[in-house]
Amino acid sequence: MGLGDFFSWGQEQIKYVLFLALFVALIVTAFKRAWIAMIGVVVGLSFIAIFVVNPEMLVSLGEWISDKLSLGNS
Repeated sequence: MGLGDFFSWGQEQIKYVLFLALFVALIVTAFKRAWIAMIGVVVGLSFIAIFVVNPEMLVSLGEWISDKLSLGNS
């Protein structure tokens, strides 16, 4: 079992934990009728989940920001 296998296994486990946390937080906030908190939970965990499920998104986001700010160009 190499480092890449360990990373993909950990990524899979974190994905399941995040989705479980999202589900529990949605149930709790819906039960309390805390609609603004529920929207915050969905948005916050969605951003975290995007980067866990698709880590290449961080690279493309960094390249996009670099392009918009003209960083690294001579």
